[in-house]
Amino acid sequence: MSFASSLEARAIASKKVRYQQIDVLKGLAIVSVLLLHALSYEMLLQAYAIFHIWQAVPLFMILMGLNLGLSPAGSKTPLLRIYLSQGFRKKVGRIVVPVLVMYVVSLLAGFVWYQVTGQYLIAFSWLNAIGLLPVTGRGNYFVTLVLQSLLLLPLIGYLFQRRPWLTVILLVLLEVLFLLWANQFSFSEEQAYLYSAAFPRYFSAVAFGLALSCAVPQPASFRNVLLLLLLAIASGSFLYQISYDISDFKLVREEWQSQCVLAFGYAALLVLVLFRLLPNHSDNKLLGLVAALGKASYHIFLIQVLYFGLAGQDYPVVQALAVCLPAGYLFYLLERKYTGRNSPLV
Repeated sequence: MSFASSLEARAIASKKVRYQQIDVLKGLAIVSVLLLHALSYEMLLQAYAIFHIWQAVPLFMILMGLNLGLSPAGSKTPLLRIYLSQGFRKKVGRIVVPVLVMYVVSLLAGFVWYQVTGQYLIAFSWLNAIGLLPVTGRGNYFVTLVLQSLLLLPLIGYLFQRRPWLTVILLVLLEVLFLLWANQFSFSEEQAYLYSAAFPRYFSAVAFGLALSCAVPQPASFRNVLLLLLLAIASGSFLYQISYDISDFKLVREEWQSQCVLAFGYAALLVLVLFRLLPNHSDNKLLGLVAALGKASYHIFLIQVLYFGLAGQDYPVVQALAVCLPAGYLFYLLERKYTGRNSPLV
């Protein structure tokens, strides 16, 4: 089946089906984020986390591309009209309003924490304007990534509808060029945040998601599955070697080598396999619970940024789960109640 034919099939199917798998995958990913931030580096290495919970952010970014590929299927709307549309304004609200609420909550929590412990954790800088919370914790860069997606994803989706293969290839090339350019510099702490939060670092992950959107409504061809399998084996080998110091890879900053164009093929295969194994819809209570967490994943993510900004890794893993999951889900329910909006992460 050609890419164009896949787009037509996707356009028909995406109007009829809401994929529960996406919510379940997001739920698994947000629990993985909490485990990733609560466990020590040594424990993660011992558990070979590079092949499961360390894939949380790549999964989110691939799902971002997958949702983009599925949601506007067949659309030929002019680009300017997309940015001026009511749907775009609603999406801005879904992303921005929870961040603004968390700014206030972060300030209040930081003040109370200071009164109780004597630790003053509130910090202000111009980075607060692009998503850095006043009391910031692990993973805050991802909030800035999501804010960038508001501007970049409509453009990427617009191009994908018109030149699918060219868009996928262009995204991969642009990421490679960005990584090569950034590798020339040594960064200050502030600049390191900007690098971590740079959306171009994940262009190829979005490209994988876009390509997968053509394999979701109908079975992928043997050739495409084989290609993805080979890419996944290559990226899995790459992930193992850089994680356990078997080889030295200098083209990407060391702290982010596991999240680059050479690594995303493994996460893409995970998405496809889990998508095929999980049902489109199920009344199973466990799947329903994980899917509910997936729908609230953005709010849970914001809560965990604040939690780790206050508590760090000084408390048991179970406490991080027991605090962040219920608090994030309650935040999601309250925000949805008072704004009338759903607020998915991707």
